[in-house]
Amino acid sequence: MTTLTRRPFNDPHRQGWFVYFGDICVGHIGRRAGVPINSHQWVWSCGFHPGCDPGEQTHGTAKSCEEACDDFENAWKRLAQNKTEWHFELWRRSRDFHAWKRTMWDQDIEMPTQRTDGRSRCFCGAEVTTESVARHIQESHRGIGDPKSRP
Repeated sequence: MTTLTRRPFNDPHRQGWFVYFGDICVGHIGRRAGVPINSHQWVWSCGFHPGCDPGEQTHGTAKSCEEACDDFENAWKRLAQNKTEWHFELWRRSRDFHAWKRTMWDQDIEMPTQRTDGRSRCFCGAEVTTESVARHIQESHRGIGDPKSRP
């Protein structure tokens, strides 16, 4: 089974990590901001969307980083036992679609849904239609949203 890994927030003002199961971001653990000193200083959240129903996602606070990590791991063990590869695939497809869409917007290319004929050209040059976009992304741009695949 794939182990959980942590990647630090890319924000100098926040202390914490995104938690990954392989290439799937399944939650975060971090220091809370703006809470009284006598409150729990750490927060965690476990779940991913799409792939989890809203009621399946859990979160909590903890006194220490170690406690937050332990609480997260326990929540993950409960959540993971009900997940199949299809749940993770839903998340990957959403991640890749949104990264593809942002790339199209960054390059000022209209989406097929923005055109009356339902056709456009992808930034890679391929013609795409409203019906073919999902297949095109999976066949030609799989992993475009994975931060580890970017230069």
